[in-house]
Amino acid sequence: MLEFLLLIGMITLTIWGFMNNILLGFVLLIAILLYYYFKRYATFCIMLAMRSYGNGQIVKSFHWFERAEKRGMSIPQKITYAYYLLREGRVERSEAVLNGILAFPMKPALKYQAKSTHALMLLKTGRIMEAQEELEEIFPNFKNTTIYGNLGYVYILTGKLDKAEAFNQEAYDFNKDDTVILDNMVQLYTKLSDYEKAWQYAEELMAKKPTFAEAYYDAAVVAKNLGKTEEAKGYLEHALTIRISFMSGVSHEEIQSLLDSLS
Repeated sequence: MLEFLLLIGMITLTIWGFMNNILLGFVLLIAILLYYYFKRYATFCIMLAMRSYGNGQIVKSFHWFERAEKRGMSIPQKITYAYYLLREGRVERSEAVLNGILAFPMKPALKYQAKSTHALMLLKTGRIMEAQEELEEIFPNFKNTTIYGNLGYVYILTGKLDKAEAFNQEAYDFNKDDTVILDNMVQLYTKLSDYEKAWQYAEELMAKKPTFAEAYYDAAVVAKNLGKTEEAKGYLEHALTIRISFMSGVSHEEIQSLLDSLS
């Protein structure tokens, strides 16, 4: 609303300028255009960066991210940048961006968003207990699908299976359509050796056509334990077609190894 009022004010000022002096009008018009160019340029760069990343053009994507960073990013844009840095394993840079954000006061919603991404960075770099502490700190005030997915996964990793089961069931009730939450349920019941229940969630997960390789790997593990060899092979063959990033919980080598064991 404030930006809209500012735009109306600028337009009014420009019209006044043209009415009083053509040269003044052009000067004001150019000033407005430059203002919006510099203000919106970072947004334009972020849009191109994410589009390039989605098309698998990783180098081109970070070219645009870096141009946006030089121009000046908003806090949400910096959080997005840090996330994509993390996806590509550029951990030190991602952590530096996030620490830079968290060093200054900001609105609670933005702070929780930044902390959520920071906790994910901690998790993916093996600092599991630190990640758990940070997620538990923000969870009461920032309950969303991402937090449920990440914290549920942490509880599985730490072996607190009773707590993991209760929390992941709560997460499932919160959003039973989320593929990360469904994959957590598959992993949880696999660890509990309840393969029938794990298969129930694996079928739900596969119906969503997840885009990350570990979903297919985890479903294949369950299928193998239930003697569903052909289904397991199909899942693993598909997993091998998915690009592995730093965020992936499984490697192509692990996928191939499991596939080979089924031959």
